[in-house]
Amino acid sequence: MTPTDRQIDDLDRRLLMLLAADGRAPMAVLGRSIGLSRTAVLARVQRLERDGVIRGYRADVVLPGDAAAHRARVGIVIRTPDVAGYVRRLGALPGVTEIETVTGEFDLIALVAAPSAGELDAVLDRVSGWRETVRTTTWVVLRRYA
Repeated sequence: MTPTDRQIDDLDRRLLMLLAADGRAPMAVLGRSIGLSRTAVLARVQRLERDGVIRGYRADVVLPGDAAAHRARVGIVIRTPDVAGYVRRLGALPGVTEIETVTGEFDLIALVAAPSAGELDAVLDRVSGWRETVRTTTWVVLRRYA
C-alpha cells in the first residue's frame, strides 16, 4: 500500500510532525505529547513505516570545517518527456542532496550544497547548460534553523 492509498488521522499527523522534528524521540515522549501510551505510539509508528508513510530516518550531519558550506535551493523549469532521467542526472551531481517535484512556477526544487561559492556556481552552471533546462532560480540559504 502506498502512502496515498491509506488515510491518516490527526494523531498520525501530530506524530509525524514530532518525528519530522526529532526522529530519535523516545516513544514514551512522543506518547506523552499526543496523549497515547508508548505501546500505542510504537504500533502507529510501525504501521506508518510499513505503509510507506515513514520512509526512513536520517542524520543531519555537519562535519567540522563544513559549517560555512554554501547551500542553495534551486527552482528548475524543464522541458523534457523524460523527467525521471533528468532527475537521475541531477541527483548524480556533486552536492545535490534533495530533489522534489513541485506545483506552481517550477517543475523541480533541488537542494545543493558545496564547500565554496565557486563549486556551488559550477553546479548551477552545469544544470543551466543542459538543453532540457529552460530556466533556474536560485535562493542561497543564509541561515538554517532546523
